[in-house]
Amino acid sequence: MRAHRRGLRVIGAVVGVVAAVMVGLPGIAGAADGGVSMRPISLTVDGETATGRVYEPEGGARALIVAVHGHDGSASDFPDYMASIVENTGAALVTMDQRSGNSTWRTGEWNVWAGWHDTVAATQWYRGEHPGLGPTVLWGWSQGGITSGLAAAYAPPGTYDYWVDTFGHAGDLTAWLEAGLAGKRLRPEIERDAGGCIPLTCPQAYIDRSPVLMPGRIDVQRAVLVHGTADTVVPYTSSVEMRAALMLAGKRVSMYTVVSGRDLDGRVVPGEHGINPVFFESGCAVMRLLQGTEPLGGDHDYTIDVGAGVNTAPPAPANAKCAA
Repeated sequence: MRAHRRGLRVIGAVVGVVAAVMVGLPGIAGAADGGVSMRPISLTVDGETATGRVYEPEGGARALIVAVHGHDGSASDFPDYMASIVENTGAALVTMDQRSGNSTWRTGEWNVWAGWHDTVAATQWYRGEHPGLGPTVLWGWSQGGITSGLAAAYAPPGTYDYWVDTFGHAGDLTAWLEAGLAGKRLRPEIERDAGGCIPLTCPQAYIDRSPVLMPGRIDVQRAVLVHGTADTVVPYTSSVEMRAALMLAGKRVSMYTVVSGRDLDGRVVPGEHGINPVFFESGCAVMRLLQGTEPLGGDHDYTIDVGAGVNTAPPAPANAKCAA
């Protein structure tokens, strides 16, 4: 996973700057800061302790974002960026460790089954504590893409309104087949999560962990897929497959294809895994969904290729850095 971790560390190194660009937030350290507070949470899921974080806007939340981190990540990823989105949207944001440092399922590993359980449990807990809350956006990136897809598929109907999948695997089998792109650690972790077996010996476990094979169960008003064409960790074809499956199941889909975008210094860079233009465009999609500016009628395909002077994406939310 060295290439994968490097890409996500790039994001980690710059999200604090992006938070400053968006809303001028300093670091979040548990107390109210810039109109947003953060607190750790601990829930019991499957008889184990599942840990995470909640970011909340001052004065109460009007909606909910459920963020699902990628491989080698945790609920503590990108605190300034998470807080900036909360302040920009007025939504609370819940994110889980998938599962915890003391769990059978160690935070940062390929724990998609425990991860979706924790994600749904946290969603139900927060919404139960806040009846009457507005729409819920489920947002996952990289490994969090497949984990959030499983949450959308297995959660009770009506749990999530929108699903934003950022350079995520379409299914467990393709993740296993392509694991070598990310490093030597990944394939053994995928096999452990599936019950200690390979697809040939326990195919059902891999089927059960593949959102692309159960699009009819994904109960959301709209799925938004964001992927870069230069992604060498999770190939762009993963989102193409997910889009096709959702459309065949009659689900409304928007897909953002990032060929190239601008980084924070204004340089044109390719749409790679973990590189900020792709990730930031997905954050913009989350904001647009909650601000009512994301087109919802019909299906949509957007292309962002700044190097070629092409950008068909909807306008960026105020004070936000998107791909272009």
